[in-house]
Amino acid sequence: MYKAALVLEGGALRGEYTAGVLDAFLDEDIHFDTVIGVSAGALCGTNYISEQRGRTNMINTQYRHDKNYISVRRAFRRQDIINLDYLFESHGDGWEDFDATTYRRSASKFVIVATSLELGRAVYFEHPVAREMVQTLKASSSMPFISAPAKTSQGLCLDGGIADSIPFEYAQLAGFDKIVVIRTREREYRKRRTQSPLRYAYEHAFAQYPEFVKAAAARPEMYNRQADKLDDLEEAGQVFVIAPAEPVTVGRLEGNTDKLEALYETGLEQTQALIPDLRSYLTK
Repeated sequence: MYKAALVLEGGALRGEYTAGVLDAFLDEDIHFDTVIGVSAGALCGTNYISEQRGRTNMINTQYRHDKNYISVRRAFRRQDIINLDYLFESHGDGWEDFDATTYRRSASKFVIVATSLELGRAVYFEHPVAREMVQTLKASSSMPFISAPAKTSQGLCLDGGIADSIPFEYAQLAGFDKIVVIRTREREYRKRRTQSPLRYAYEHAFAQYPEFVKAAAARPEMYNRQADKLDDLEEAGQVFVIAPAEPVTVGRLEGNTDKLEALYETGLEQTQALIPDLRSYLTK
């Protein structure tokens, strides 16, 4: 257990890269005082906290085309395209149930990030358990326009990436001087500015939540500022970043399971090679 924070960026099924990184950590028995996850990063984080190596990859590659798990049709009913309840239910032989006991007893504090509709800013949930955990994961992962806002203990919430895509500053404010960040995009990636049609769509769909509209429209600028600052912090040796070396071609809802498996293996193999440098950073 290192007195350090681990930050997990989102990215839907690009989270296969994160799954590979975290499984490499489990292989090396590397754990962190605090783990902070956004959207898919939070989903991967639950299986890391519960120490279930391979569970994220198994579900995403073996059950990607199970309509009970991922189906665009669910969006027509204002449900999440990715059915998170499915991940925490028992499905019998061949399925690894979520280890809620290990998750609950973990010495690591797990933080899930979502965006408050009313406040238009990030809200943070510390180690939720049972149904609260699932509901908070839904909030963190719910996509605007196609998902209904999720009810949480901090009000209605949507995608955590809207207000805090890479929450390393949360770790800084918590006092950590050792921070490891797992990206799901290459370091050079930057978002394009929100175009007028999308801005109008936010204003129309979320008219009663003006602060949320402002945050959603400004997401690219927020994301790019975070990416720029991370580059500076990494160059100064203040954070340790693990990111894909090449642009990731896996889509948010990628249907090609061979590509998902390959991305997982990329994260796993890249991290295995970085373990000596990571340990040096964490202990120096």
